[in-house]
Parts: sequence; structure tokens; C-alpha cells
Amino acid sequence: MRLFIVLTLTVVVQIVLAGCAAIPEPVIPVVSAQRLTAAEQLALSEQAGQHYLQWPEQQSSRAGVNNRRRFNSWQGQGALLVDMAQAISGTVSVNNQLITLRRQEHGQPFKMDIGPYTRDGANYLHLISVEPASAQIILALPYPELDEKPLHAQINSPRFAKVDRLINSEIAEGFPGAVLLVVKDGKIIKQTAYGYALRYTADGTEQVTPEPMQTNTLFDIASNTKMYATTYAVMQLVSSGMLDINRPLSDYLPEYLGDGREQRLVSDLLHHTSGYAPEVHFHRPDNSNGLLFYSLNKAYTDQLLLGQVPFISERGTTARYSDVNFMLLGLLIERLTAMPLDRYLQQQFYRPLGLNNLMFNPLQHGVAPSRIAATELDGNSRGGRVNFPANRQGVLRGEVHDEKAFHALQGVAGHAGLFASARDLAVVMSVVAQQGGYGWQRFINPAVVQQFTRPSGYDHRFGLGWRTAAGGDLNWHFGAYASDYAYGHTGWTGTATLIDPQHNLMVVLLTNKKHSPIITNGKSYEFSADSFETGRYGTIMTLIYEAILP
Repeated sequence: MRLFIVLTLTVVVQIVLAGCAAIPEPVIPVVSAQRLTAAEQLALSEQAGQHYLQWPEQQSSRAGVNNRRRFNSWQGQGALLVDMAQAISGTVSVNNQLITLRRQEHGQPFKMDIGPYTRDGANYLHLISVEPASAQIILALPYPELDEKPLHAQINSPRFAKVDRLINSEIAEGFPGAVLLVVKDGKIIKQTAYGYALRYTADGTEQVTPEPMQTNTLFDIASNTKMYATTYAVMQLVSSGMLDINRPLSDYLPEYLGDGREQRLVSDLLHHTSGYAPEVHFHRPDNSNGLLFYSLNKAYTDQLLLGQVPFISERGTTARYSDVNFMLLGLLIERLTAMPLDRYLQQQFYRPLGLNNLMFNPLQHGVAPSRIAATELDGNSRGGRVNFPANRQGVLRGEVHDEKAFHALQGVAGHAGLFASARDLAVVMSVVAQQGGYGWQRFINPAVVQQFTRPSGYDHRFGLGWRTAAGGDLNWHFGAYASDYAYGHTGWTGTATLIDPQHNLMVVLLTNKKHSPIITNGKSYEFSADSFETGRYGTIMTLIYEAILP
């Protein structure tokens, strides 16, 4: 007799231990299954998610490799979308636990929770059988998502006592503020705000009423923009086939000609092997390249980037970190997508991920200054020591600190300009940490993620855009214990990110260390907070590893 189920769907899940025929048959648990949401129906129709499988398959003549997939998940997390199509029943296993699936009323697809069978990291799905044998079962699995339960941070709080003591002691000594977020095995195990979003006045004295830092405060993440804006866009364009990084840049930007430009590949910009100087001060009429290079207009700056900025070395001879490379990559993205860089990123990444605290030019998008961490105290003047006609005045807050990005590119640039909260940045970091996806959304091909994040043949400290921990040369950023597989970036304003696949670890350390008085030392000067360990990253990262490693 056929069983009809009305309104609620159920799927009978039976866990069978192989080779245990003598053991009494276990009680069959009934696992609740739900009708698909609109997003899940879309994921199934668009073949989205981490895996979309039509089984049985005949992919390989080696029968033992068919109908099997490895998938990433976290313990207690995971869903399986099931469309039985013409099948009456089927059996799959998740990590060797057998699950019997039965066709639902009217053959409707359903969702089941496989959280009881998943574990941190690699998991394994295998089709055992299908009835009738000629039928097919369609299965879809999502990418993992961050587990943001506050309980995780509460439980793990004592483990980070050394981190808290160090940062709080430096706040007491004058460091402005910070937000630290740590993700381990997909769980946010620490999310803490320290100090102040606004502590100092333009003259370097303390505010009468300093404004406390909040965990959702937005920061100017400076050169981390290169990763979580520009490099993400490039990886997506490579994944879609719109861009080949091994072709000359002039294939995509025909104006990029002369003085050896035709020889420069897109990958040279990502590897920082193009031969450009670290930066060009477009915002100053007295820049070292001459008055021709003075620009307070994006269109003119783009012209200079395409045909005028000189090289200081041949391509491929050395890796020299340069903002010019990523300015050009930002221009390349705009040309390929026919969209401003910020709009493309909102449309392709940030909005689909539901992120409201990740944007360029936040003040123009209605974000109140009180929600943003302040940076330099008096424009870009270094306490009155630097002068140029376009300089701003007063405490910078909500406008990108980088002078080139603000003045020459109107706040939206491939090298700087992105503002982010720690939590929203962690979600975006999860996309690449999880080989290109989040939830039911797939953004980047896994092979492209692997290509971009491995150390380059030019300099093992760089991937394609990314900084890498390979060899330990960058322990000032990644700490003493990062694996050789770790990667991330830093930002001049005081921000550092780390993704370590070997330890299922992500760290977001956001500080506003440039929001501090200037200290003069003879003819040189520095921001006072630059000398604190919190804003130098490596010690904090090391203490985090000590807190989470056995």
C-alpha cells in the first residue's frame, strides 16, 4: 500500500552497520524533511551549491570511483536536497552511514538534514543503490556557512585570555581600538571589540568623550581591498572564462601600448612582477613623475595608468609590491564587466551574500560616521608635516585614507577603498576558504581558488594577488605557527586577514592604528600606534594559534 504524506514530508533514515547481520535491527529514526524554500528550489533548478549530482553516473570506467564525492562541511551542519525523479527508493551513505530515501507524494523534491552525520572538514557521499536500477536520483549539497551562535564565543573566551590582556593593556597605553574575530571549524569562536572607534582630536589630544568600538564597526581595510574586492572579481572572471590571466593586458585594454606594455601579462599585475614602482602620487602636483601625473579626476587617472606610468624594471625579474598593479586590475574589471568596480562587486558578491557592511564610500551610502572607525587625525597631513593642495582637514572618518584612491579615483580603486565590518569580511573570506562558495551560491571555480592561493614561482611570499605564509618569511603577518598553506593580506590602516586551510582557521584583525598622534624622531616621524604589537599583527596571530591548537 502506497504511503501518502500530507503537508509535512518525512524521509525514513536507517543507519545500517555493514557486516552486523547478527545484531538486532535498530529502531528506524524518522527525520523531518521540509518542502524546499524558494532559494533551494532555485539552487536545484540552477544546479548550484557545492555539488549537483545526477546519479547513477558512468563518469569513469573505474567503477569504484563513480557515484562518490568528497564534500566540505562542519560537524552538525549540512543539508541534502533530493529529487527522486522516477526513482521509488535509493540508498546513499554519508561518511559510511547508510541512509534510505523514499519517493515523496507526487514526486516532490525535499530537503533533509544530514547534520547528524557530518564532521569538520572532508566528508564523503556515496550512492549505494537506486530502485528501479534504470532510474536517476538528483542530489544537491550546499557549501558550509558560518556558525554565528554567541555560545561558541562564550565557551572559548577563556582560551583567548592572553590575547585580551595584550590588546587591553595597549589600549590603556594609548592604542586607539580594534575588533578581533576568529573562526575555527566554521564557528565564530571569538568576536571582541576593544578600545575606541574615535579616540583623538585633530591636534592629537584625547576626545572628551571617546566613542567605544563596536563589533559591527566598519573599518577602512586599505590594501585588503586588493583581495576581497579586486582579486575576488578577477577570480570570478577567470572562472567564467571572460579573462585569461596568461594573456597580455593589452588584449583586454587595447590602449595599453608602448614602452614594453605589450609584454605585460595580466598575471604580472597579480604577481607584482610587472616592473612598476610601488606607487605614483597622483594626488600631488609635486609628485616625483612630474606635473603630467597630477590627477584629481578618475578618467584622467585611468588614461595615465593605461599609457603613461613608467616602469622601473623589466617584467618578471622581481616581485615588487605595487598599488599601480591593482589600479590597473580595477580598470580591467570595469572594462570587462562594463560596470564600475564597486557596483560589480555589490551585484556579484556582497548583495548575494546578504552583506550590508561591506562597501566603498560608505558615507555616500548613508552609513553614519559614528558606525565607522576613524583614521588619521588631520587629513593626510601627518600632523601638519605634509602639505598638498587637495589635502583634507580634520579627523578622517568614512572616507578612504589612501590619498590616491580618494583624490585620483574618487574612493573606488582596485588597491584601496573598501570598508568592512569584521563579520561581513569573515563571510567573504569563507568563499575562498571553502573553495569558491557559500551556502547555495557558487562564485569561483575551486581550481581557480587553488591556482590563485598557491605560492608563485617568482616569489613564494606571493600567490596571485594573495600573500602566502609559505617558508615563514611573513611571520610578522601570519604569526609563528601558520601552516605553509595559509594566505591572506594586510592593510596599511591596521588590518590583517588570515586563512589557514590546514587548521580550518580564519582570523580578521581590524585596527584603526593610524588614528593616533604623530611621533617625531629627528627628521623622521611615525604614527604612535604603529609601535604597538596589536597593530603589528604577528604577535596577535601567534597567540591565537596557541589558543586554538592542542
